[in-house]
Amino acid sequence: MNTQSSHKGLLEAGLTEQQIERLGKVRKHYVENEQMRIVAETHRLCFARWLVHTGRLTDSIA
Repeated sequence: MNTQSSHKGLLEAGLTEQQIERLGKVRKHYVENEQMRIVAETHRLCFARWLVHTGRLTDSIA
């Protein structure tokens, strides 16, 4: 579904132009936050992998 048909569908569903614009901003904000979360999680996993690889983190109890 393209943006134009989505916009038309939202208008037909009773949303105003202002509501549609706000929905677009919320959607964009959500996508950006999700991408940042994924990047941060990837960095944490790489760090944990490095800790294990260098022997700084093991599954044995000290």
